[in-house]
Amino acid sequence: MTCSRITFEVPVVTKNPTNQREHPMARHRRAQGQRDTTGLLWPGWMGPALLVVRLTRVAPRRLDRDDNLPSALKSVRDEVARQLRVDDASPLVRWVYAQLQGEPRVLVELAWGDDELAVAVRAQDALAPPPPPAPLEPRAARPTRPRAAKKAPQTGGLPRSLADLVKPAFRKGGVP
Repeated sequence: MTCSRITFEVPVVTKNPTNQREHPMARHRRAQGQRDTTGLLWPGWMGPALLVVRLTRVAPRRLDRDDNLPSALKSVRDEVARQLRVDDASPLVRWVYAQLQGEPRVLVELAWGDDELAVAVRAQDALAPPPPPAPLEPRAARPTRPRAAKKAPQTGGLPRSLADLVKPAFRKGGVP
């Protein structure tokens, strides 16, 4: 039996973005910092695509497991998927979330093959497999109507100055 696993830590503080009341640029800077830190600490793994990635959030307080935990780890997940060169929604990667109490950081574990984490996730999926993706229904073509041709503005000739380009109501002195 061969074990195949890579583990590394990302020293970032993760917050639940659904409960934050912050400016969008502040949220962007925090997410960008998390992605940059994950990218810098990436060990350069180039293994097979069928794998399990466990993201463990370590923080003083715990989050709701179903919706807040994945939201808090979204930036790290995006960067791990980018480094793996796959979409984070790809069925080739199974994402598992966990949390511990302690100093703020994120533990990233990649497992494949006969590793105990990969075997446990495959066994869990065999008992209760995730639902298959719903087939996309073809979108009905939107009815199109012919566009009216744009009419050229009626001018008495070329403008003589920039003032002639301004609407008359905005000229000094009112209407010309």
